[in-house]
Amino acid sequence: MKTIDLTQPYLYDFIGRAAFPNSFNYEFQVKTVGHTITIENQAYHYLSAIINLETHCGTHIDFPSSLFLAGKKPYDYDISSFICEALTVEFKKGENEHITADELIEKLKDITTLKGKVLLIKTGYGKLWKTNQEKYFTDFPTLEKKCAQIIADFGLVALGIDCPALDLPDFPPSFPYIVDEGANGFLQPIKDPKSTNLTILLNSNCMIIQNLNLEKVRDKESFIFCFPPLKLEPQDSMAEKSIPVTTLPCRAFAIKE
Repeated sequence: MKTIDLTQPYLYDFIGRAAFPNSFNYEFQVKTVGHTITIENQAYHYLSAIINLETHCGTHIDFPSSLFLAGKKPYDYDISSFICEALTVEFKKGENEHITADELIEKLKDITTLKGKVLLIKTGYGKLWKTNQEKYFTDFPTLEKKCAQIIADFGLVALGIDCPALDLPDFPPSFPYIVDEGANGFLQPIKDPKSTNLTILLNSNCMIIQNLNLEKVRDKESFIFCFPPLKLEPQDSMAEKSIPVTTLPCRAFAIKE
């Protein structure tokens, strides 16, 4: 049995673009904290850390609640939802190119079902993480909208990709700001759930795993895929209402026989 790490790391002490879609909302800080405890009159020192991070960076999961007010949240999923059989499909794409529905259908013509599984899309853009951040975040390939509609009908648990997003937004993006207790008021009902690749898939309860490192897996390769997110949940209904949890970092890895 072999385990392969498919996670792109969070970057600290990093100068440059590391979050999507804004470069200026990346405020990942790690501060070391020293502690002293006494056991049987002997003092012991140990270290821990305070971490401040933007969750839409590194390898992470977008849950339906990130766009839809009534969407499933991270704590609505059982741990078994993050351990699935996965299939990798490779589409070598260049800057701003689309993966088309015809290409997807041709690639999956011999696959009987993907229901309850994870589909991983390898474009090769993961190689640019940490080496060419500007290009990675602005010129990445995306799905043709018809392609997303086909994937939504598969009944997937999740779709993963080695890019920062499924849609290329207009640049520059709007300035991010802290909404905290106004989070539920900030999200607006989406008039057309089929307007973007992300809305199409999240509306079908398909989790989206972004910023994967798929360089060590091959086209048409199947394996057990694990992507457990940070376990974070509200203490009570008031906390859930005030600060909804929508996107979380995860550790993604493949288990091969």
